[in-house]
Amino acid sequence: MILDPLHENLLRRAVIGDLVSRSAARFRDRTVFIYGGERISFQALNEKSCMAANAFKKLGIKRGDRVAFMTHNCMNYLYCCFGLAKIGAITVPLNFMLRGEEISYIIGDAEPKAFFVEDILTEYVLAVKKELKGVEHFGWLDFGKKPKPDGWLDTGEFFNGTYPATEPEEVIHSDDVATLIYTTGTESFPKGVMTTHLNYYMSLFHLIPDANFTRDDAFIIDIPMFHVAGNTVLLGALATGARAVITYAPDPFQTLKFTQEEKLTYWVYPPTLYAAIPTIPGFEKYDLSSLKKFVSFGAVIPNVVIERWKSINPDIQWRNYWGQTESSPVGTTSSPESFDQKRNAIGIPDTGTAVRVFDDNDQEVPTGQIGELVIRSAAVMKGYWKKDDLTAKTLANGWLHTGDLGYMDEDGWIYFVDRKKDMIKTGGENVSSQEVEGALLRHPKLAMAAVIGLPDPYWMELVTAVVVPKPGMEVSSEEIIAFSKEAMAGYKVPKKVFVRSALPLTPTGKILKRELRREYSEEAKK
Repeated sequence: MILDPLHENLLRRAVIGDLVSRSAARFRDRTVFIYGGERISFQALNEKSCMAANAFKKLGIKRGDRVAFMTHNCMNYLYCCFGLAKIGAITVPLNFMLRGEEISYIIGDAEPKAFFVEDILTEYVLAVKKELKGVEHFGWLDFGKKPKPDGWLDTGEFFNGTYPATEPEEVIHSDDVATLIYTTGTESFPKGVMTTHLNYYMSLFHLIPDANFTRDDAFIIDIPMFHVAGNTVLLGALATGARAVITYAPDPFQTLKFTQEEKLTYWVYPPTLYAAIPTIPGFEKYDLSSLKKFVSFGAVIPNVVIERWKSINPDIQWRNYWGQTESSPVGTTSSPESFDQKRNAIGIPDTGTAVRVFDDNDQEVPTGQIGELVIRSAAVMKGYWKKDDLTAKTLANGWLHTGDLGYMDEDGWIYFVDRKKDMIKTGGENVSSQEVEGALLRHPKLAMAAVIGLPDPYWMELVTAVVVPKPGMEVSSEEIIAFSKEAMAGYKVPKKVFVRSALPLTPTGKILKRELRREYSEEAKK
C-alpha cells in the first residue's frame, strides 16, 4: 500500500513538535517545567503548544513562515515555539538587549510575518516600528509591567480556551528549518543560523549519552532561550522525562535558592559563573548537596575554580563541553572518569561527530600542532540565512569551520587554545588569552579576568588584562603584573592591567571581549 504524502511524512519524520507530543504520551502528568511557582506537566505542555499552533494557523502562519520574539524566558514564549514547530513555521528569537537599528536589521533580514514582544520591551520596538514594514502582526507578552499597545495581539488569549488543544497534522520535513538564531560575528551585523528539526534531534543523540541527561535529573534553565544552549537543555529534559526550573533571567541567588528547594542535580554554565557563584554573600548557607553534574561551556574551567567547588561538593561530576550555534551545539565533551587527568581538554568528539584540526589549506595537522577545529555531524546547521557565500566558506569541503583554534593529543583528546580573533600576536609570539586568564585567576584576590590584545606600534598587539577583585578586596595593576611575572613567560605577562568592579557579559555569562577592546583601545595608547 502506498501512503498519501501526509501520512508518509507523519510516519518517519524527526521533528520537534512530535517530540513534544510523544513525550506527553510517555510522561503524562509528570512535571517537566517549573516557572513562576507553577508546575507544568508534559501533558499540559503539549496541550498549550497545540493551542498556540492552532492560534498561529488562524493568523495565517504556515510552514516556512518566520515568527520573531523578543522576550526574557517565560512559558508563553515556550508554548509558542513548540506550537510553531508543530505547523512547520520558524522561530526567530531576538536578544532582548537589542535596540534600534539592531532590531530593525534582524527583522528586515528574517522577514517574519509576526513579531511578539515582552511588555517592558515594546517601547524599543515601537521606536522602530515604521521600519518593520513586512510584519503583519505585532504581539504582546504580558509580564504585568506595561499595557498592551493598541492593535497588538495578546498571546495570553491563545491559551484561554479560544483555540483547541487538538494536534495539528501538517507536512513537515526533518530538514526543515526550526529556528533562525542570530549570532554576532566579526562583521558589522549578525548572521542567522538555520537550525533544522533534525539538527536538534541529533544534538539529543549526543546529549543524552555524552552529557548523561537522565530522567532523574533536575536542571535550571536561566540561560536565555534565544541562545542555542538554553534550547538544548530544554529539549534534553523533554526527551528524557527530566524536569527543569525556568527563570526569567540569570540570577545567581535564584540559582542557589532553586537548587536547595527543588533539589537540582545539574548545572550548565560558562566558567565565569562557576567562578562567581561561590563569592556571593551568604553562599555558604545554601544546601547544594543534591548537585551531581556540572557542564562548563564557552571556555575551559580554571583549576582554581574546580578545586574550590571540590571543597564544597566533592561528588560533582565535571564535564568540559565545546560547540557552537552552528553545530547545534554539538562538538566535544569530556568524561568525568578522565576529567582530572585531562582537565585542560575540551573532551573527545561527541557521539556521531567527527572533529579534526586543519591548517589554513584545510589539511589535517600533526598531533599536538595548533590549527582550526572543524566539525562534521548531522547536527551541523543548514547554513546562514540569505548568506550563500558565507555558508560556502564556513562549510567548505564538507566541514564546519568553527573559527576556534586547538590541537589533538596522542589519545585523541581535543584542547581549545583560543578563538582565532582572540589569539594575541605580540612581539612575534602567539599568546592564548585563555591561558593567561587561567593563570591570573590563581591570584587569591581575583574573581574574574579577561585578557585581550590591543593595537600597539611596537608589540603589534599589547597583552592587556581587565580584572575584577573578589567582594571586599582591593588589588592594584602593579600587584597583578608582579604576580604574572612569577606565573608565566615574560611575553605572556600583561603589559597593562585595568581593575574594575564588573565585566561586560552576554546573557549566558560569556565575557564580551569586543566591548573591552573598544573601551580600552584609546587607554592602551597612554
